[in-house]
Formats: sequence, C-alpha cells, structure tokens
Amino acid sequence: MASTAHRHIRRPSVRPAPRRAGLWGVRAVGLYFSGSAVLNAVYTVRIAHRLIGWFRDSAWVPPYRPVLAALEPVAPAVVLATAAFESVVGYHLVRNRRTSGALRWAQAWVLCLCPALPWPYWVPNAASAVVFEVVRRRAAAPGRAQAGVVSSASPPIGSRDASGA
Repeated sequence: MASTAHRHIRRPSVRPAPRRAGLWGVRAVGLYFSGSAVLNAVYTVRIAHRLIGWFRDSAWVPPYRPVLAALEPVAPAVVLATAAFESVVGYHLVRNRRTSGALRWAQAWVLCLCPALPWPYWVPNAASAVVFEVVRRRAAAPGRAQAGVVSSASPPIGSRDASGA
C-alpha cells in the first residue's frame, strides 16, 4: 500500500489576515525604497554636492563629519550608489523575496542616516526603522512558508518518528 505522507493538500482558503497584512506591509516598504531610488537617481544626483555638504554640516556624531567631507568630491557617485542599494532592497521587497534580510538592510540604512540629519529630520528615519521591524515580524508570522499548502504531518524519509521505528 502506497503511503500518502509525502503529499501536499491544497486548500482553496483565503490567506489569514496577519499574513496578508504582512505581505502588503512588505510591498509598501518595497515601493517606498523603489520610489526613493528613482528620486535619488533622477533628482538628488543633480544636487549631490550640496546635499552631502548639508549632511556634513548637520552631522551630530563626530566620525560622520570627516567621512562625509571625504565623500563630497564624489557626491554624485555616492548618490547613485545609494539609488542602486535602494533599488535592490525595493526589488526584493516588492517581489517578496528575502524579505527578512531586505527589511534588516532597510532598517540599517535609515538608522545609519540618522546621525547625518539634523533635528527633526532624523525622527522619521528612526520611526521608520521601528515600522520596518513590525512589518518584518508580521511577514514572518506562522504560516508564512507556503500559503494555502498544508503538509500531511509526516516526518521526512529516513528520520526517526516518535515511535522510534
């Protein structure tokens, strides 16, 4: 008699609400990063020298000032690298791929920008890092692996089950 333990049963049910909300949150952050990438590549690159100079003058953590001063001569390249980074993060989030890692990179990005921004401009960045963590946790909620697919509760082939056989 053939075992049906390896089969997956598809259920035509709707995804649970937390999963759906997590997915929409991930995609919203992805659209935010994708939009930021476009804005930086189209507009910010034109004012890159002034922007990096403003960051340098506004930095409130001591190591940031000399680093930003050193980056000022290559400001357009820095802005384009920023746009590339944001587009990669946005791509992964919009496509719902590697979401946990992409959201961690997004958090690191906004938190690392905070010391270069004066009050009150760094506050939304700090708040968005918290929002990104909430989105990451909601997207990683139980049942996330394969929506609509239920395994038939059998241990993998070759592993010992509870009976020890």
